Amino acid sequence: MSEDDRKQYGPDGADGGPALTLRVHQNKYLPVSAGRTEMHAIVSVRAQGLGPAAARTAASEVIVIDCSMSMSWPPTKIAAARRATATAVGILRDGTRFAIVEGTEHAQIVYPFTGGMAVAGPDTKAAAARVAARLPAIGGTAIGSWLDLARRLHLRQPAAIRHTLLLTDGRNEHDPPGYLDQVLDACAPHFTCDARGIGDGWDAAELKRIARRLHGRADAVLEDSALAAEFEEMVSSSMAKALAGVRIRIRTRSGGRIGFVKQVHPTRADLTEEGVRPDERTWEWTTRAWGDETREYQVSVLADPRGDPMGEDVELAAVELVVEGDTALPLPEPESVLVQWTDDMVLSSRIDPRLAHYDADSELGHAITAGCDAYEAGDRERARHQWGRAVQLAHQLGSEKMLTRLGGLVHILDAATGEVRIREPIRPLDLNSAIVVSEESVHFVGAERPEPAAPPAEDVICPACLRRAPATAGFCQQCNAPLSGEPDGGSGAEGTDGRGGTGGGTDGAI
Repeated sequence: MSEDDRKQYGPDGADGGPALTLRVHQNKYLPVSAGRTEMHAIVSVRAQGLGPAAARTAASEVIVIDCSMSMSWPPTKIAAARRATATAVGILRDGTRFAIVEGTEHAQIVYPFTGGMAVAGPDTKAAAARVAARLPAIGGTAIGSWLDLARRLHLRQPAAIRHTLLLTDGRNEHDPPGYLDQVLDACAPHFTCDARGIGDGWDAAELKRIARRLHGRADAVLEDSALAAEFEEMVSSSMAKALAGVRIRIRTRSGGRIGFVKQVHPTRADLTEEGVRPDERTWEWTTRAWGDETREYQVSVLADPRGDPMGEDVELAAVELVVEGDTALPLPEPESVLVQWTDDMVLSSRIDPRLAHYDADSELGHAITAGCDAYEAGDRERARHQWGRAVQLAHQLGSEKMLTRLGGLVHILDAATGEVRIREPIRPLDLNSAIVVSEESVHFVGAERPEPAAPPAEDVICPACLRRAPATAGFCQQCNAPLSGEPDGGSGAEGTDGRGGTGGGTDGAI
């Protein structure tokens, strides 16, 4: 567990066993004058203490290596792929089912020799490493065919955790039009996939689409020599998974509606269309393959003041977790998405830090991609402006990774103000590396559930109608009574409930 997670969640369960934590963060106050509107909340799910269970969980791993002709130049690419494949095989947990797939214009199992999947152990891992050392660079690129073979291999195994590692240096050129998307739809329910691009010739948008659809992460290999470490990290993460999936179930009140559900951490992805409806008031979303980690989601729920009481908590929806498969893991109690209608603009205008953070993070991703689009269209000034804004946001959010990637596109003169100068020329790899990580997010770090805040010292209370107003106001906006300007002592009004969120704020769209 990271130190940041300890600050937010505390240590593992009291008995040190596995546990799931569920939190809803929102500002429950909405202005009654807004009428029919949306309540926004962040749903935070954390799994912890799953390490021992991961060691006992059946897993299958398919390592797909691009062996197209382009991998031969420079020679460091195919050499790095060979070493990285051997590294990945070497850290597989004994008992894991695995295979190595050689990807050209066709997909071929090169280990085990008999086809199918081998069982990881000292002998099989040594044999697979010898095969990896002889991987060729001889053909074309048909990523859909490679992933379809991975799907068929995984489906033959009774594994709870199924993971594919994909490396490519090129674009999907040898599959029929539309075939890759068909394959992704077929693969999505069955395994997760992490993808890496190496060299200058791969398509960042294509790799992002693969990783997003298969619930994994895509990234660039900035130096060929770093590939082995990338493979080690991906396979280690896969071996640490213990839960095949967790369903997020949201049940609204009668007549309620879900506007959207978006994952905002560790990557941004709109999950709305992936939801299923067991009944007219319930929606469910399945999240894949969990280890010890935190994922956060932004949820929009319809809110309508008609028929609701003023100044009282009303439950708009209840959020609960359901674990996939046969497990005795204790589940947390459901959490509520609430609304309290108010005419107090101070209460309803407060923005939860968590939601504000992910709103800024979404803007960061937009700025990166908009800058890349402008650069490729030849609009250098717009690219400079967008990348400057991205640098400023990355600096504010504390994202060293994003600043490093943006540093490949611009000279950063002042990160705090976003003053930058475009690099010339920009390497295709640097452009791809920025695009492919633009959907990664920066984790919010802050207090989990702070004590309710006292009203700001500068607020005053109208002596006639008891409405709160800023200290600078001369007259009450509600009854026009003169105000004394004396600060309120804080005894006459509620503060926030400490769960965060912004009722009518931006939707943080991707």
